[in-house]
Formats: sequence, structure tokens, C-alpha cells
Amino acid sequence: MDYNELLKAELEGVYGDQLQRVSEINRMYAIYSGGQKWSVLSDLDYVPTQKVTNYIKKIVNTRARFMFGKEPYFDIRSIYEDEKGSTTYQDQAQEKEDLLHKILDDNKFHAKLLKARKDCSIGGKVAIKLWGHKEQGVRIIFSPAQEFFPQYNIDDVDQLEKVVFLYAMNNEQEAENQRIKKQVWELVTSEAGKSRCILNESTHNGKGETLSVEYQDYNTELDFIPVIIIQNGGLTGETEGVSDVAELWPNQDAYNKLTSDDIDALKFQMFGQDVVTDADEQSLKDIKIAPGAMIDLQTDVRQGSEGRQARMERLESGFSYKAKFEDTIGRIKNDMYDLMDVPNVSLEELKGVIQSGKSMKALYWGLKAVCEEDFSEWGPALRQMVEYIFKMVDAYNVYGARQIAGYETTTNIELTFPLQEDEDIEKGIDMQEVVAEVRSRSSYMKKWGGDIDIDTELEQIQREKAMLQDSYTQDLNLDIGEGIVPLEE
Repeated sequence: MDYNELLKAELEGVYGDQLQRVSEINRMYAIYSGGQKWSVLSDLDYVPTQKVTNYIKKIVNTRARFMFGKEPYFDIRSIYEDEKGSTTYQDQAQEKEDLLHKILDDNKFHAKLLKARKDCSIGGKVAIKLWGHKEQGVRIIFSPAQEFFPQYNIDDVDQLEKVVFLYAMNNEQEAENQRIKKQVWELVTSEAGKSRCILNESTHNGKGETLSVEYQDYNTELDFIPVIIIQNGGLTGETEGVSDVAELWPNQDAYNKLTSDDIDALKFQMFGQDVVTDADEQSLKDIKIAPGAMIDLQTDVRQGSEGRQARMERLESGFSYKAKFEDTIGRIKNDMYDLMDVPNVSLEELKGVIQSGKSMKALYWGLKAVCEEDFSEWGPALRQMVEYIFKMVDAYNVYGARQIAGYETTTNIELTFPLQEDEDIEKGIDMQEVVAEVRSRSSYMKKWGGDIDIDTELEQIQREKAMLQDSYTQDLNLDIGEGIVPLEE
């Protein structure tokens, strides 16, 4: 598909030709998916082994699962404090949090977030695009790096001015039958000096010819572009991010080639070779290799006249590179894990390691630290996503919840790593907040209760408290009535 024709009008002079960038990102996805073959000589008398052990996919997935395997908890609290005996602001914040969690659940946000973390590692960046409709609600869409092309303010790379999305809608070979969706979100300034986001959307064929126009300068009624770009690493001013696959690939390539060569060496040397000397040529042709077979080995006449006797021996091969190979392949594999700060916790590597809670926590310290560093990028982006969601609910009165979206609150995103000790500590802190009445029981149960019905559970707690109170009151009255507790006048 000729993306250049579609990008030319939007990006020429800003980023130039984007095809090379898209091609490189697609190559990273191919490598991640196992497309790691290499060219071999064709004039050999055997077919060289090409064994792929895809550690790149394993490491990228492990890092994503550690960071977002447990769904981040979005905790919304009012910026105002309730007066003593009142829970008005707390109730408003809870109502707003319930609305957010409904939107996230409807969008299967956790599953999308986990996949987006992998996309960000592979392509170097990912985009969160929000779409709102009064009747259909808010939709959260993640797009990989090869599908969007952002344009930032020349003085501030955090200020997004325009984003072009390109989606291939089919996989046809003929250009006339190909369908590409082009979507352009742009922030423009009116004569009154107010910013507004406009949308242009059209469908094209593989030649770049326009087939239909869905939106033309459509006013979204928003003063921001409903797109958040998340980068993977990078330095100040960079807008493309860094692909973890690109960093891992040299070691992965070396690992694949070494293990493949080892298999070929094993195939050629694992079987002994028969060596026959001074034997008659015809007797050699009559030899049959089979269990229990007899060999009629006859001496060649010319060799026999010189007093020599036919002999047959088996030459066994011995490997002399085993230790060196294991050392090299082990270092390459560990280098890949070290590059991503992912601990290699295979049974072989854990031999001799004390597997207590503290030692395992120390083992995962580097991975935890790098995930916290990554969250310095993801955290603000997710908070901005929440802010944009409520702005869209307010603008379009989605779910009829404009009033709820208008409550003044703050959003805190709590990240929990799958380490039991960390989870126990965090549970203890949250329970202290419940006791101190700065966190509701409902909020605690929503975070830690799994799939329980919170309203039913709270009602059951109240019923049990009422039953205990009634039982205590009856026992106290009975004791007083029987004179066990004397009353002094």
C-alpha cells in the first residue's frame, strides 16, 4: 500500500518520508513474532539447521506482565474535605470513581493495557485514542507505532498539535481493492483565540485515491486532541521512543546461530565412523549394517601378498568444545535478560539460591525499579486519559453523567507488582486508611476483593454487626434482670 500518497499532504516538510520508519517497526514486530531466520550458503552438501529460540518474546512479555499483570487501581478522591459527620464529597468521589471503572470495564481496559505495554516495547511508542458518543459511550482505543504519525509544537514536544492515523482495512493484493482509513485530528485556533479539535476522516484505495469522506473539518467540541502518546524510553526532545526488540536482537541472533551450529555439529559427530583398511573392494560392497549382522571381511589380494591383514575399526568422536560453548551461550542469554533488567529465574539459574521472600524480592529489585521508571511515563499518560474521559463525558453528556464528571477530584493510580510481600504491605496501608476513615470500605473491597459483589458484601457486614449488637443487648438485659450485675442506688 502506498502510504506516501496519503502522508504527503499531511507530513511532508514536517517528518519527511515515513515509509522507512514504518518498515523498521514492522521488522521489529516480525522479529518479536519469531521471524528470525538468516541467510545460509546454498552450495553446501547439507541443509544447515536454523533453530529459533525466541527469548525476545519471552522477555518482552515477562516485563509487561510484571508491570501490568495486576490491573492498576484508579483511586479518585475529592479535593475537598467533608465536615465532621458528613460524607458528601466522599460520596461524590466514589460516584465518579464508579463511573470511571464502568467505562474501563466496558472497554476491557486491563487486557488492552497489557497488550499496549508489549506494543510499546516492540515499536517504541503507543497511542491512546478516545472516542465519545452520547448514546454509545466512551471508547478507549490503543494504536501501535506504525499506525499513527504525531506532530508536536515546535517549542514543546509535550504539546500535540496534530495526529494522522492510517489503518489498513483489508489485506488485498491489488491496489484498487485495498482499503485504507485515514483519520486526522488537528487542533486549530479560532478568530476569538480559542482552540478546538477538528476531525477529518476519509477512505482510500492502495493508490491513495479518495473513495469516500466520512468527516470534513468536523468540530468535535473539544479544546484538546483526544490522543495520548506514550513513548518507551528515549531522551529529552525525542518523539519516537526506543524499541526493546532492537536492543535485544543482536544477542538473539547470535544465540540462534550458535545453537543451530551446535545441533549441526552434534548431528555430524554424535555417530561413530567405520574405518576399513586393506580390505577387498567387493567385500566392502557386501557389508550390511544391522544388529547382529555378520561381516565377511576379506583382505585385498595385493595387500595380502605383502603380509597385511584387512582390519575394521570404529572411530568415535569426542566433543572438546562443550564447556566453552555452554559458557558462551549462557553469557549471551544472560546479557539479554540483563539488558531488560528481567531476572533469569529458570530452575538451572536458581540452583543454590535461597528462595526466601526477601531473596526473591532482591532478585526482582532491578525489574521493579525499571518498571517504576517506565511508569513515570505511563502514569501521567493514564491520568491524562482519565482527565480527557471526564471532559468528554461532560462535553457530550455521555451516560447522562455530566454532573458526576463535573465533581472536582484528584486521580491517583496505584501500581501493584506481583510480589506477595509488596502486596501484603500495601493491603496493610490501605486497611489503616479504612480505619482512619480516609478510604471507604467499598474502595478497599473494590481494589482487593476480586469479583465479589461489593454492595451485597457491605449489606452482609451491616447485618452481622446488627445481629451481634442485638445479641449483646439481649445478654446484657438478661444479666441485669437476673441480678448478676448489681445496680447501686
